[in-house]
Amino acid sequence: YPGLRIGPEPTTDKFVVVSHGATDQVLPGNAAVVDPSMPFSQLAHLGNAFLNRFECARLPCPILEGITLVDTPGVLSGEKQRLNRGYQFEEVIQWFADRVDMILLLFDVSKMDISDEFRRVILALKGNDSKIHLMLNKADRITTPELMRVYGAMMWNLGKVIDTPEVSRVYIGSFWDDALANDEQRRLFESEENDLYTALACVPQSATFRKLNDLIKRARLSRVHAHLSEHLKKKLPSHFGKDREKKRLLSDLMNIFEEVASNHGLAIGDFPDERQMKDKLANYDWNRFKKVDKKQLEHVNMALNIDFPKLLIMIPDESDKFTHNESVVGAVGSMASPFAVIKVGGATEASVFRSQWLVAPDPEDYRQEFV
Repeated sequence: YPGLRIGPEPTTDKFVVVSHGATDQVLPGNAAVVDPSMPFSQLAHLGNAFLNRFECARLPCPILEGITLVDTPGVLSGEKQRLNRGYQFEEVIQWFADRVDMILLLFDVSKMDISDEFRRVILALKGNDSKIHLMLNKADRITTPELMRVYGAMMWNLGKVIDTPEVSRVYIGSFWDDALANDEQRRLFESEENDLYTALACVPQSATFRKLNDLIKRARLSRVHAHLSEHLKKKLPSHFGKDREKKRLLSDLMNIFEEVASNHGLAIGDFPDERQMKDKLANYDWNRFKKVDKKQLEHVNMALNIDFPKLLIMIPDESDKFTHNESVVGAVGSMASPFAVIKVGGATEASVFRSQWLVAPDPEDYRQEFV
């Protein structure tokens, strides 16, 4: 895409949204947030420190008609992670994570340690665990026994960060178009690449379900916030000792969650993260909490119990009307994916079909036209 730079961290120092456009174009961050055709207006509050590190790249690619990609900066490690980026990196990551359909975490077989910044990034993805897909790249650079040990080390490191008993899916392979350096696990790599391609191809079809799922989650969370804010405001004294009582309530916030859940028949799993909620409440004036509007709360309950189930029934009908177009990633056809090629013997995606030509063209003759 326009403006692409590839190299070791921190070569990629910007958040780049890669989307479809009529011509090659790079839109700076300040222009992107005021463009009414793009959904980035909420990023304006992060200021110029972030917007100078944000841009939108547009290009006329058929694949981008069904999907939009977000290329994030490389996560720093070692001494470099102590440098200040100038903006809240984890906050930006969380903003995008709440709105995307799929999150790809890329690991390198030669660098399996999880830095402090990478740990904070993974923690910022909490609540979006179902969107996360792990990729172990450059797996052809090591032998099969080494790959087994690297995979085990990766899962062990992740187990200390991702606090879930389920094993995350890891796509293992060499995710570029060069020949495999070691083809011992060629079939595994090609199978993993096809699985990843299929997951990407299904994203546009499942986007409607994801949007409705996020809307339901937001409605349940807003209901919890309404009851919680009302409960906290009632606990504060009218005149004296407000700060002391506020500190006491914050120190016992988990028990308050359970009390509110029990009083109003709410699921404890709908409540926000205790640590994040405590940080936000500590700097907020509780006197600004408004009394719960019972009528609006009833509308939320009606939406959760009646309206959203009706929408779920309507979505399959919309999916049946979907017109398949194999030129777009949004449809999975009967043809093999672009990754289903034999990358052995020096053959790559570019050269594997050369034998089908009567006179095979020399790529070097045309390289300048595409550089």
